[in-house]
Formats: sequence, structure tokens, C-alpha cells
Amino acid sequence: MQFKEALFIALHCMRKSQLRCILTVSGIVVSVSLVIILAGASRSLSGTYVYTFDTINESISITKAVASTPGGNGPRSLRDTDVEALNRECDPSLVTGIMPIVGGVVPMRNGSDVYRANVTGATTNYLQMFDMRVTAGSEFSKEQYQSSARVILIGPAIVSTLFNGDNDAAVNSNVKIGVASFRVIGTLSLGPQGGNTALMPMTTARSYLFGGMHTVSSIVVMAASVDKVPAALKQAESILDQQHFIKDPSQRDFNVTSAAYKTIPTGGLLSLLVWFGSGVIGIALLIGALGLANIMLIAVTERTNEIGIRRAVGARRSEILRQFLFESIILAASGGVIGIICGVGATLTARSLLPRYTPPGFALPEVSIPAVILGFGLSLVIGLTAGCYPAIRASRLHPWDAIRH
Repeated sequence: MQFKEALFIALHCMRKSQLRCILTVSGIVVSVSLVIILAGASRSLSGTYVYTFDTINESISITKAVASTPGGNGPRSLRDTDVEALNRECDPSLVTGIMPIVGGVVPMRNGSDVYRANVTGATTNYLQMFDMRVTAGSEFSKEQYQSSARVILIGPAIVSTLFNGDNDAAVNSNVKIGVASFRVIGTLSLGPQGGNTALMPMTTARSYLFGGMHTVSSIVVMAASVDKVPAALKQAESILDQQHFIKDPSQRDFNVTSAAYKTIPTGGLLSLLVWFGSGVIGIALLIGALGLANIMLIAVTERTNEIGIRRAVGARRSEILRQFLFESIILAASGGVIGIICGVGATLTARSLLPRYTPPGFALPEVSIPAVILGFGLSLVIGLTAGCYPAIRASRLHPWDAIRH
């Protein structure tokens, strides 16, 4: 039997049982679509993870020690002179920025609504260091910093509680912290340090909330990259040891910590989710293959008489085998093509819609060409493997048994 004739017979038989073919193909469509969608979602998760955690992982936090050294004086506060020493002596190849911070958790009010916000007083480069965005309004200027202006930027959780989630209503409104009133000049994105953060100039925080005109609550040192965090951490410890006259590291009156060691395991969780998704796809592919094999076995049983007649008039076993393999591969390939269309369509749709509902920095899914090729290749493998046994069974039927049946 020639290739064209075998293909014509396969297509003719498939047209006779369209509903059965559609139901069979649907399982393969879902499986192939999942392969492409998971690949796009994996890229999105990876990109979002990098955006969300890399800034945190690169940061080194320096805080005052809680407990004093037994038999000695109480721990010394962090001061502006410590910030100056770090700015002066840190290696620029290891450290890209140093940020003094004053702050604490204080109640913030708008009318009768109250929210306990994490108020942070910082310099004008705070947003850039932590890769945060202003979603409405603007950040405070150098002039406002120098004049201790009573201005503030608030995160989305505060906007949600005090202004019913309306960023436009929040901007240029006033909120109360203690007895002082502060004008909201902007709202923050839900970035790595967003959420319940309220940001104001450090000079303002010192003047109206926390006092301590020459002390800071903490110092953030931003490493050049995650792999340079250990070296930057050691350098910061060495500089502060000199500033605080520390001879024995066990008697330090300050703590230097990095978030990198705490957040790196999240990457393992991301890999676990990807592997879990791959397992789900594998199960879906197996179900699709079993469904196709089952349909092909039913087709062989229903067409036993036809097979017997063809064998009786001289059709060879290889021709019968080829015919049923063609049917199986065509069904699987059709499912693969439709699955690719659905998967790519779903990924592109998500890519166009997600920016409306996700915060800035959320990585969008991308169509993966290797995933498209893999999905179609898997559909062909399913068609070949699922069709082998039914095709072999059909080719081994004896003409007289098939006709008698």
C-alpha cells in the first residue's frame, strides 16, 4: 500500500468516528497546552523571584545589639559617624550603597481608621536601592529632606486600610501620626520592601517621631551582587569594629546580618514547584496515551471484518500496521498542533492581561520555543507508542478468523 493510500484510508476512518476522535484528541491537547503554559509560567516565576529577592539578598543589615556585654557598658548606638566611616572606607567594587535608617512601628490614622505602619525615615535614594516604585504621586525631594518637610509615602496595605485602596484619594491627603499631621505625596508599589511601609525623610522622622538627631536605628549596606555579600559583610564588620573599638568579635555591640542566607532556600521551593508541575504534565500525558491506545484497540475490534477482507484480497501485514499507525500518529499530531495553539494563545493572553492586575516588577510569562517543540514532539511520541500495540494486533489477525468474526 502506498503512503497516500494509507493516509487516505486513515483519514476516511477517522471521519466516520469524529466524536470519538475529538474526545481522544482533547486529552493530548490539554497535555501539550500544559507543557507550553508551564514553561511560560516557570519563566515568569523565576523572573519574579529574581526581582523580589535579589534586592533583599544583596542587602546587609546593621543594627544595635540587644543585650549588653556582661560586666561592661551597654551597647553603643549606631551613629552618623558610623555611616560616614562606611561611606568612606567600603570598597566600591563590593558595596554599591549605604543607607542610614530610623524608624519603628507607629499607629497612623485617617479619620477613624487606624493602621500600625512600619514608618521608615531614610534618605532620597531609598527607593532606588530597594528597587521600589511610586505608583501615584512622587517621592520626596532633596529640598523636602533638608527642610524636614512633613511628607510621607505609603504602601498598598496602608492605602487599602486608610483610603479603601484608592491611590488617587490617598495622594495629597493628610494622615496623623501621634499629634503631627503628614501630607501623603505618593503611594508605593508592592515591591520587596513595600506592603505596610510608610516612607518619609530621615530628617522628618528624627524631628517629629523618633528623636536621636545623631543616631540611627539601622544601616543598610547594599552589596554589588549576591556572591559578594560575604566579603561586603566582613568589610562592614571590620570598619565598625574600628569605630566601636571592638577587639573581640564576641563583644560586638552591633549585629551585621544578611538576608541572603535566609532567602536562598526559596529557590529550592521554586524548583520543587516546577518539578511538581512537570509531574502533573507527565501524568496528563500518560492519561492521553492510554486514552489513545484504548480508542485504537476499540477501532481494531470494530473493524476486524474489514481487516479480514483486506488481508484476503492480498493486503500485507505491513500495510495493515502502517494504516493503524498513521491513524494514531495523525490523531496525536492533530492534538499536538491544537495544543500548541491553545498553549501559545493562553500564554500570550496572560502576558497582555497580567500587567493590569500585577504589581510592577512581576515578570510576565513568555512563549518558550523549546517547549513548543517539546510539546509537539511528545504528541508524536504518544501517537507512535499508543498506536504500536493496536497496529501490531491488527496486522496479526488471520484473514479467515477476521472474516468469520
